Amino acid sequence: MSTSSPVKAEEMDVLLKRAVEFHGHLGPFLVLGLRMGLIGLRELNAKRREKKLRVTAKLKYSIPFSCVVDGLQIATKCTMGNKKLRIRNYSGIEAKFEIEGGKQVTVAVNSALFDTLKRELPSGNVPSEEIRELARIVASTPEEELFTISRG
Repeated sequence: MSTSSPVKAEEMDVLLKRAVEFHGHLGPFLVLGLRMGLIGLRELNAKRREKKLRVTAKLKYSIPFSCVVDGLQIATKCTMGNKKLRIRNYSGIEAKFEIEGGKQVTVAVNSALFDTLKRELPSGNVPSEEIRELARIVASTPEEELFTISRG
């Protein structure tokens, strides 16, 4: 992870294990969601389980893109059930993080990376070593190469 990572490597490992346990397998979109959530928290100086935090995920709500949602939930504890997570249809992938009555930030997946992932993913929804390797690459790529961050 890059030096601007919002968490230490050990904490990231723990969160990745929780995300895989929750989601069912390791994949690049799960990791993207986890990292997006952690960046959103960092940028808003918010804690996990922040009572006033709301997240809007914008993406194509179909597999594998929807896997981002599970990563966001693990990172932020904003879920569909507690009504702190909303999903909007969108051609790319981004998440808007807001503190009620306060600051907001949007974290978007770099469009070139998104296009590459769509091309590189093997067909079918069966987890494979190739998918796990893409997830490891996403986990270790500096955030500046993966995301654009828009404040305000």
